[in-house]
Amino acid sequence: MTVTTNAAQAPHQIALATLLLAGLGIPAWSATQTFSAQKPADPGGTVEIINVAGSIDISGWDKNAVDVSGKIGDKVERVDVSSSANRTTVRVVLPSGSSWTGDSSADLKIRVPQKSTLEVSLVSADLRVTGVTGNQHLQTVSGDIAGDANGDLEVNTVSGDVRLAARNAHNTQFKTVSGDLIVNGADGEVQMNTVSGDTELVLGTVSRAQLQSVSGDMKVSGTLAADGQIDAQSISGDVQLNLAAQPDADIDVQTFSGDISNCFGPKALEQQYGPGSRLNFRNGKGGGRLHLETKSGDVRLCARK
Repeated sequence: MTVTTNAAQAPHQIALATLLLAGLGIPAWSATQTFSAQKPADPGGTVEIINVAGSIDISGWDKNAVDVSGKIGDKVERVDVSSSANRTTVRVVLPSGSSWTGDSSADLKIRVPQKSTLEVSLVSADLRVTGVTGNQHLQTVSGDIAGDANGDLEVNTVSGDVRLAARNAHNTQFKTVSGDLIVNGADGEVQMNTVSGDTELVLGTVSRAQLQSVSGDMKVSGTLAADGQIDAQSISGDVQLNLAAQPDADIDVQTFSGDISNCFGPKALEQQYGPGSRLNFRNGKGGGRLHLETKSGDVRLCARK
């Protein structure tokens, strides 16, 4: 049997389909809107950014203003851009309650004064930062972080990768869960805690580094300051430390279940009364300190002559 539809029936069928979609809680269409706003800002003040879903692209510029532009979904209630004293806030506001449906994303490009301090908190949104020289506190849940950082840096992520150039960052802190961490250029004091992710740090001159990893490989390179200290510990992951020169340092390396490879100084010894290996010696005149330890993983220590 063949069913035919005449022109008179079509409007009724379209209306019926729209009603059925509405009854199922599914919008008949999803619209996005453009958004733009600009507020004056302190050239050395703080810019706070809060967003749930979408993406945020932050760049520094030479104007004393915060400029926001981009697209927002049909279920975004509004974007608040406010400025008072030395703080400017950009907040994406969603409807209250959990029964709303539709596009709740906001994809925004935000230009801030170059010397601004950044405080960014995102959920289900990626973040990119370029050209900002102030300190940065960056936090994401289910989103990646990329770009460059020039001031003191604090990064916290859950389920997201971090890839940053931190050429002029002298005090950095990283905490990641379920994501890889790749940082190039930080020096001075470095703190790192990762869970379920690989780490690659290309550092400058390190005065103090505390590095901890659970279930992930750690690869670190840099120069140890004259009285610098590096403490790297891993549970279920390899640790590789490549130094730009042989350090004047007391060196202690331990593995519970793994091998130790050292390209200068003495060779590691197997533990006499248990599993694992240990390497303990002074290189040069001492002064610095290296402590590398794994519970289940290999350790490689190397330095150029």
